Amino acid sequence: MSDRLKTAEALLDAFDWDVEHCRQVRDLARMLFDQLQPLHKLGDNERDILEVAALLHDIGWTVAGKKHHKHSYRLIRENEAKLVGFTTAEVELIANVARYHRKSPPSPHHEAFAALSANEQRVVQRLAALLRIADGFDRPHLQQIQRLVCQVMDRQVLIGIEVIANARAQIDGAARKRDLFETVFDRSVEFSVL
Repeated sequence: MSDRLKTAEALLDAFDWDVEHCRQVRDLARMLFDQLQPLHKLGDNERDILEVAALLHDIGWTVAGKKHHKHSYRLIRENEAKLVGFTTAEVELIANVARYHRKSPPSPHHEAFAALSANEQRVVQRLAALLRIADGFDRPHLQQIQRLVCQVMDRQVLIGIEVIANARAQIDGAARKRDLFETVFDRSVEFSVL
């Protein structure tokens, strides 16, 4: 783990909110990122941004459950100095990706998203799409998925999961959060048990 990813781990530990869930979501998001690289075409820097956004996506719960995704955005921005090794622009991307892990998708009507360049908006959309599915897969925050396998086809992406138990809850959770992925990548997503 790089030094800058260690700073994100330290920040997660400082907030101390559902740490194991956040680490599981990070691991699942990383697996999705790595296996779907031919689809999203992003690099190592974006991988780090996704990992940090996944680790910190739920810290907004320390403020309130309602609109916690927006609180996560604000808390990440406010703690920029603690994310050593990330530029201000990268922290803005991390905060935006975390903000869009739930509820409405990125929109030009949202001030922070609208302030990003077209390329940065594209990165946020792609990473948030992956984060949503990773977060959906850890339902109900019990870290049941051991691995996943992705297959990219012309009009569809198949994601198989290996689970300890309760595969239906994991698949249902991811299915509820696949809409952004399907819009961004113009492919349907199907889930199965390995």
